[in-house]
Amino acid sequence: MDNDFYHSEWDQLPENVKVTAQLFGTLAQTIFSYFNDETIKISPLNFMILMDITSNPGTSMSESAERIGISKPQLSRSVSKLEVLHMIKRVHNTENRRNVNVYPDKEGSDLMAQQFRRVADRLDETFSILSPEDRSRLVSLMTESLEILSKAGIVPK
Repeated sequence: MDNDFYHSEWDQLPENVKVTAQLFGTLAQTIFSYFNDETIKISPLNFMILMDITSNPGTSMSESAERIGISKPQLSRSVSKLEVLHMIKRVHNTENRRNVNVYPDKEGSDLMAQQFRRVADRLDETFSILSPEDRSRLVSLMTESLEILSKAGIVPK
């Protein structure tokens, strides 16, 4: 990739877009680095799918594919792999048998609980260098940011 092109395109973006992209990118990299890759034993994409299904149990395959940004066939292949590992289960919708809803299975729920605990502990450790005032200010600013981002439809209300 041509770095000059990237930087000139980046420089032309509105400041609110640049700051939001930087914040989300940095937070995503930090949080994903806190997950324990040694115990996960599934691909990063399958892990992202499992995170989505755990956060949205009973979601349709179509909705999950759209949220993650992958094709339905790609999601279906990954869900099949996760089913074999007892991390996800598919259930046909009782109102429309053609629709399939996806739920976390025991192994998937256990893995996500373990990883979220790990991330929470690491974040707490990372924030421990901040003063109580800075931690309180961070919570206030992040809460306000989430409220504003929900108005834009970026985060759920």
